[in-house]
Amino acid sequence: MLFNASERRGIFTLLLLIISIIVVPRQFLPKEPDFFLLPADIIGDSVYVKRDTNSLQIVKTFPLKKKQASPIELNTADSSTLLTVRGIGPYYASKIIRYRERLGGFYSLKQLNELNMKYFNTDSCSHLFSVDPTIIRLSDLDTMSFKAILHHPYLEYEDVQMIFHAKQKYGHLSYSILEQHKVLTIYKLKKIKPYFK
Repeated sequence: MLFNASERRGIFTLLLLIISIIVVPRQFLPKEPDFFLLPADIIGDSVYVKRDTNSLQIVKTFPLKKKQASPIELNTADSSTLLTVRGIGPYYASKIIRYRERLGGFYSLKQLNELNMKYFNTDSCSHLFSVDPTIIRLSDLDTMSFKAILHHPYLEYEDVQMIFHAKQKYGHLSYSILEQHKVLTIYKLKKIKPYFK
């Protein structure tokens, strides 16, 4: 024989347990539950929560809540407004506001990518924001100190040195003078154009 008497009793007992735990309870359960909590079928503006075995039968529908909120204007938003966007926590909200202050305001949504927010995809959430470039704070290069110009995130130490050499050479300074005499590279000039008079 393959199994002795005690092993046969053990196998028989194990089979009885499996049948009593899995097979018997299924005989007393309804064929299909009335309500499916997860997942519900979403069709159009309604959520269908009950199914018939033959066809999809609408028993009760719940309208889906759609957020029709207007986009958040980046140049005027405070931290509590930014916190309403999924994926932006207190750290990212303060980072956006600090960067906005250093710049003088945003002129494009693409500038959010400059913040390198690792856990927030700015491209996929661009529909949640808007930018009004007329709110940008313009700075006067002629009256600004070396340190104040250096504080701008698009300018490096060498750039500010070239700007002040131009100020000494031409007597006064404005963005048009920088552009006319090509004091900075074209790329830098395009980046700083919205911020200086």
